[in-house]
Amino acid sequence: MKTSQLSFIVLLACLCGCAGNTSTEFTRGIGEYPGKVCDYVGPEQVQGGEYRNLALHRAAYHSSSYDYNLTAHLATDGIIQGQMPYHIDVLTHKGPVEKRDRERIFDDNTTNIPVEGGDGAYLLLHFNGGGADTDRLAFNGTAICDLDAARGWKADILASIDGKTWEKLETYEGKNLPGEARVMRNMGGGSQNVAVSSGLKNVQMTPEMKEYLRMLESRRNFSFEAAIPEGKDYRQFRISFDAPAVQTWNMAEVDFFKDGAEVSVLPSYNFCSAWMSQTADEEWIYVDLGGEAKFDKVNLHWICPPAGGAVEISDDAETWKKIAAIAVDENEIAVKGKGRYLRLSLDGAADGKHVILSEMEVYGTGGVTPYAQAQPQAEDGKMYLTGGQWRIQRAPQAGADGKELSTAGFDDQEWLPATVPGTVLSSYYNAGAIADIRYDDDQLQISESWFYSDFWYRNEFEIPAEFAGKTLMLNFDGINWKADVFVNGAQAGRIEGAFTRGKFDITDYVKPGETTAIAVRIYRNDNPGVIKEQNRQYTDVNGGDLGADNPTFHATIGWDWIPTVRGRNIGIWNDVYLSSHDGVVTVDDVFFDTDLPLPETNYADIKPVITLTNHNETEANGSIQVKYGPLAFSSDVTLDAGQTKDVAMDPVRLDNPELWWPNGYGEQHLYDVEVAFATDGKISDVKKVRSGVREMSYTLENGILDIFVNGRRLIGNGGNWGFPEINLNYRAREYDIAVGYHADMNFTMIRNWVGMTGDEEFYEACDRHGVMIWQDFWLANPVDGPNPNDEGMFVANAKDYLKRIRNHPSIGLYCGRNEGNPPQSLDKELARLVTEIHPGMYYIPHSAEGPVSGYGPYRALPVKEYFGAERGRDRLHSERGMPNVMTHESMTRMLSDENQWPQNSVWGIHDYTLENAQSCATFNQLIETAFGEPSDLKEFTEWAQWINYNGYRAMYESRSWNRKGLIIWMSHSCWPSMVWQTYDYYFEPTAAYFGAKKASAPVRIQWNPVSEQVEVVNNNAMDLNGLKAEAMIVNYDGKIVYQTSADLDSKEDTTTPVFGLEFDSPEISDVYYIKLRLTQGDRLIADNFYCLGKEDGNLRQLHSLPKVKIDEETSIERNGDEWQVNVRLKNRTDVPALMIRLKVYGKKTGERILPAYYSDNYISLLPGEEKEIAVTFKNEDTRGERPAVEISGFNID
Repeated sequence: MKTSQLSFIVLLACLCGCAGNTSTEFTRGIGEYPGKVCDYVGPEQVQGGEYRNLALHRAAYHSSSYDYNLTAHLATDGIIQGQMPYHIDVLTHKGPVEKRDRERIFDDNTTNIPVEGGDGAYLLLHFNGGGADTDRLAFNGTAICDLDAARGWKADILASIDGKTWEKLETYEGKNLPGEARVMRNMGGGSQNVAVSSGLKNVQMTPEMKEYLRMLESRRNFSFEAAIPEGKDYRQFRISFDAPAVQTWNMAEVDFFKDGAEVSVLPSYNFCSAWMSQTADEEWIYVDLGGEAKFDKVNLHWICPPAGGAVEISDDAETWKKIAAIAVDENEIAVKGKGRYLRLSLDGAADGKHVILSEMEVYGTGGVTPYAQAQPQAEDGKMYLTGGQWRIQRAPQAGADGKELSTAGFDDQEWLPATVPGTVLSSYYNAGAIADIRYDDDQLQISESWFYSDFWYRNEFEIPAEFAGKTLMLNFDGINWKADVFVNGAQAGRIEGAFTRGKFDITDYVKPGETTAIAVRIYRNDNPGVIKEQNRQYTDVNGGDLGADNPTFHATIGWDWIPTVRGRNIGIWNDVYLSSHDGVVTVDDVFFDTDLPLPETNYADIKPVITLTNHNETEANGSIQVKYGPLAFSSDVTLDAGQTKDVAMDPVRLDNPELWWPNGYGEQHLYDVEVAFATDGKISDVKKVRSGVREMSYTLENGILDIFVNGRRLIGNGGNWGFPEINLNYRAREYDIAVGYHADMNFTMIRNWVGMTGDEEFYEACDRHGVMIWQDFWLANPVDGPNPNDEGMFVANAKDYLKRIRNHPSIGLYCGRNEGNPPQSLDKELARLVTEIHPGMYYIPHSAEGPVSGYGPYRALPVKEYFGAERGRDRLHSERGMPNVMTHESMTRMLSDENQWPQNSVWGIHDYTLENAQSCATFNQLIETAFGEPSDLKEFTEWAQWINYNGYRAMYESRSWNRKGLIIWMSHSCWPSMVWQTYDYYFEPTAAYFGAKKASAPVRIQWNPVSEQVEVVNNNAMDLNGLKAEAMIVNYDGKIVYQTSADLDSKEDTTTPVFGLEFDSPEISDVYYIKLRLTQGDRLIADNFYCLGKEDGNLRQLHSLPKVKIDEETSIERNGDEWQVNVRLKNRTDVPALMIRLKVYGKKTGERILPAYYSDNYISLLPGEEKEIAVTFKNEDTRGERPAVEISGFNID
């Protein structure tokens, strides 16, 4: 049995605030986000407590569950019921359909359940624990037919109340083939339109075209419907087939209707509180009490009891001790024990079907109790409503409406402490009520139906007395999905959409110095879709129905890089705060457009647009007062009652501005800006921002997009961000690390894929680090989800979002949709909004066609294939990627001992599936070709770093032909994953990081295996003269067999082929190296090292290399809040030292220090070669330990 890594830290007090560290404040640990102690606003877990039900709202774990709803989590939720829980059995004539596939026919997606054809074929649905209130159903799918078999078919739809007596609802039959053949148009490049449903036509077609049309003819779409008689409480429905020509009935959807509207029959829509085992065999369920506890009684509320069993205890969830027996008819068990974990070890189901447990109660003392942290004090006219008395409850269990819940003194003691800002799921995790979705397969312990609910948040606090006489605004920077906000018994406002703000004048609802109560109802998504579970072989279908609710966190439905997040990240996910204003006019948004007289940059015209709102019922007169760096200027303005107005001020000139440049092109200067509105000499409101002076421009020569910043062409190398962090737990620290890593890799662009990253701190980090943003709107590939149901809500979110982010100089490009075009009406409106709200910016509707390119590939390829790839060669390519295996240390942090080796379905859960887009079988094959079959996890992860490094380097190096830029899929991982990343979830840079960094440098020297030339690629290093390129071919054992050099000059934004290499020497070994250097006088400008095999990819000869010992000199110094480590490595042996890895760790625990910036890593040193590597990291990440350095490598002793 695995040990869960769900653990809780009693938090240290934050001594001095997030802005200033001391030696006594350290981050919360690797992979704990937010990392800063003072950024974490969830409850503290306090040891001990009075006699109580210790198991209430504690994380529970099961051996299996029947579906994704009836999980162990519900056995400790405090809800006791006695009736059979609602669940659905799905069977075919071949047997039961597995849990992973059972809901595919209810997901409104491109999935299906295959029903094998032949005699007696059928699909059966059995609704247990309740029926469906419907009046019609429809079976939809595709029949795969043998066109040479006998024709004629019949389909009967039947229904039953008891599974014994069946009533026929409808019969469909025919003499040919069932359904309608698919239609194929524009065959032959548009020269012919062929309607397959009319049969094969006598037209001139190639044999391949005829075969394709024959294939289409054999795939027949069907829809069989039946009315359900009124008053019939059917619990089972079956469709039976008789069709000799049908090989497979692919059942895509079974839809139920009531009064013409579709009705969901999914169990997630029908909450029942119980754990139900998958089998009737031996099973177990245990609860983590959070700390040592003493207990004397266990109450078990069975719905279907076990045949027998035992109560067991443990301190580590590994070794168990029996303390009592479980009898079939015994619900209250006297026990005497002490431990952190209590398990029910069950002998099997008494009824021979399933064990079903509604609630497990463990009475005693000890364990842990969650206590809310103190709310921050008001500062500078703002009071952040974080921590404090926020509490949370499912809406059906709240028992009151918003007016009552927002009344001071309402009894919410049965509610859990909430984490605000944070998602609903995060609140339950931080309170200790659920397992950690990031670890192993523990996401399967959490109930889908529990979190598919509306939730209430409530809070009580005192408004500071100094806010008296001021206008008070209640601000929400982000909720998901919709919210009603109540203050002191009155509804203050409503928010719709995940990416818009809410700002409500509550002056009349509150009294400073008195208690204020707030209640916020968070509405669940209308279209949540169904759970996706990846396995060893396959991912699931990307996306789904949740797209209809956009703008929302569409990715949380599950993709091939993120699991389905229970609850879909609904909640108050962003900041909530009170703001006080001396007047009735607020400064809502500011935008400073900057115009340079390019190619000159000796001045900039600043064009301010200030958004103001008059919250009064009468006209407001005043002036906007602006301080922009050294400039100060103002403008008078009049606002009508209740008016929100964009005020375009007259341009002002800034002489000799300090420019903002993308990373590698120059400095990222940001001016401090202050905007105030004043009336009668009194400041009503002030907004402070930072602004960069830069000018964007674009060309579309030959239909290909080029982006220019301050007149220089931007080479958009970077990566896609699919999602920031799975639980939305990133704060300023995490964004600074992640974006800083991108800048360190020499990246210039991040694509905010489908707009899933919405934190202001992300944009601020990109401004600081000079990483441009390709900003998507919230539309995934049309295959991955429907268009939004509410275009009005979508446009309102887009308008507000554009106003919020447009002042960031890092914004470089807007895109309407991922791998598709937005609906025409939305496309037109988005283009208009960008032009109107963010003038000067370019909008493209489609991320992968037109002036840009995309569509992968996404699997690992041999290096040479990247150089030969034609797709997207001539334009900015938005997606190309490959798996990226974590280090051994990260793998063991992510997986339980039992799932670490060999590769299994839990690897699939963490995205390492053998098939589909990532096709990790090809990654495995590259490892095996290179080194043989790995014997254990450590060997696998170490050999994988070679594939990581070479593949990611090649993806960028292969773009040398015209340097149009590559946005890899992906550069950042939102959870512990094994695909598509350059550093892992724990902020450990893998070898891929350093391969990408090498290949994205401002200037590089590289080997092109297709042109067979050494190239010097100058992306953005300005013009360089007096360069020297040197190359050596070296045998695997270190013997130099060829060398050459040449002088050259290199202009910015050029690729210079320098020379070829000679490989015809018989002395070259089966495995050899190419060593490249680019110098300018005595200064090393760039270098590169390639390990190649005469048989492509075969490096096995390296196994014969002896181990070598590397000389190293290490200095470790602390300078204030930062540590600097310098390691000088020298290979004094006559044998190459390969794939040398440096790891900084704490001397006390041996645990890695992360994040850390390495100037280089995973390097190789030829005989006599030396290299110095610098490592920097913050003291807050050391846990107070003295840093040390470990050196390892492929053949390092």
